[in-house]
Amino acid sequence: MERRICARVPLDAPLFVTVRMEGGQQCAAMLIDCGRGGVQLALSLAEGTIRSLLGHELVVMNLPKGLSTDPDGCPGVVTWVSPQRCGVRFDQILSLTDEEVMVVASSL
Repeated sequence: MERRICARVPLDAPLFVTVRMEGGQQCAAMLIDCGRGGVQLALSLAEGTIRSLLGHELVVMNLPKGLSTDPDGCPGVVTWVSPQRCGVRFDQILSLTDEEVMVVASSL
């Protein structure tokens, strides 16, 4: 059953963001899809490290212009994990419409 309140838009081209985890550690991640309420990320971390992120807070930085203008990034919580990916639900829904997210995603 779908639990998202905002649509997610898959990206056609690879786009990299920076993830800042609790404790300040940063790593690069590939943005798989995005929406007003969160993102799906592909991470190149060890599987055990990814699993340990479940339920933890992090900040997604360097999102494409048009999605977020906050220089400090978008804080959120990891809501699901798989061996190489995770889902992040933002603490606050981005102030865009689903249509605006689709326009930004299609322009990348």
